[in-house]
Amino acid sequence: MALEVERLGYDTFWINDGGRPEADGLAGLATVARAAPGLRLGVGVLPLDRRTPAEIARHVRDLGLPLDRLLIGVGSGGAPKPLGIVRAGVLELRDLLPGARIVVSALGPRMSRLAGEIADGVLFNWAVPERLLDLSDRVAEGARDAGRHPVERWAYVRAAVGSDALERLAGEAGRYAGYPAYGRAFGSMGAEFREVGVAGHDLPAQLAPYRVILEGVVVRALPHEW
Repeated sequence: MALEVERLGYDTFWINDGGRPEADGLAGLATVARAAPGLRLGVGVLPLDRRTPAEIARHVRDLGLPLDRLLIGVGSGGAPKPLGIVRAGVLELRDLLPGARIVVSALGPRMSRLAGEIADGVLFNWAVPERLLDLSDRVAEGARDAGRHPVERWAYVRAAVGSDALERLAGEAGRYAGYPAYGRAFGSMGAEFREVGVAGHDLPAQLAPYRVILEGVVVRALPHEW
């Protein structure tokens, strides 16, 4: 898959992390790193309430992941104080893994602002372009107030094709909306579930508004269930 992604012209390969040994995003990236040395490597995201910075750094070193190609996505998981755990985690990872780029997962304005203040990038999720514009402003504010240059902005964008593409997109969005943080994010957008992503035909044209706003779009395919 990594070879095909590289052949198609993508420059970065992202893998989800489930916070469990059987869903280890970093281990998956180690396979990609060996197969396609031209690709950048992104993990989205490591939950800091379940994986400490020291554990993450040790795992990265044990796997031999190339730091100069690595984007380490981190998030608060279910931590009761999300801003605090992310701030501390990013600062510690910078000391432990010099050279790696640290990307913060953000759903709302406060975490977006923190990403601009301390991280190398931000990874949005489940957002329409209008919402991404607003959150990007918060990222820029954080970077400006900290005296930093703007950081990279990425977003997972769900994509589905086929006759039931809109239904699959809506179903996946609805499942995420059941989690409180995502539910609040969907409520802030006021968009229908089937509108948060791209579906059907001519996906490049549908992705164009995202590409105007962001430095990187992570195309997250929603396959048919087997």
